[in-house]
Amino acid sequence: MVARAGLTPTHLDWHVLADGGRADVLELTLALAAEHGMAARVWLEPARSAARRRGLPVLDHDFVDSFALDVDGKAERYLQLLRELPTGLSEWAVRPAVGPETAAEADLGWAVRRSGHDFLLSPRAREVLEEEGIVVLDYRPLQEAWSAAGAGFER
Repeated sequence: MVARAGLTPTHLDWHVLADGGRADVLELTLALAAEHGMAARVWLEPARSAARRRGLPVLDHDFVDSFALDVDGKAERYLQLLRELPTGLSEWAVRPAVGPETAAEADLGWAVRRSGHDFLLSPRAREVLEEEGIVVLDYRPLQEAWSAAGAGFER
C-alpha cells in the first residue's frame, strides 16, 4: 500500500514495540527489509548483535528519547549530550513539532515536541554539530548499506 501511494520508505520500524518484541517477528521483519531493499530500526540487544553478525549497521548506543528529558533546561541538556556523544551510530528520537499554544490542549506532549523543534533549528545546535564534527543523517545511508549487504539473507 505504501509503494502504491508513491512513497519510498527507507526502513521498517516497530515504533514502541522494540525490535518486533519477539525473535520470530524480528526475523520476519529483517527478511521483509531484505526483500524490499530497506533497513530496519534495530536498537536493542540481542537484536543489535544479531544484525551486526550479518554485517548490518545498527545503533551503537542507546537512543535519546526527547520525552525522557525535562522540558526545562532541555536545550542545555541536548548541547551537553552532543558534546559527550560517543563515536558511532546514535539515534535521537526528538519528535519536533510547531503550532499554536492551543495545540497543547490536544497533544499532551506538545511542550516536548516544541522544545525539540526549537533546539533543532537553533543556531547553537548547528554550531555544536559543526564544532564536534557530528554528521546528522536519516535512514537513506543505512538503507543503502543494508541493501548492499542483502540484509544478511540469501535472495
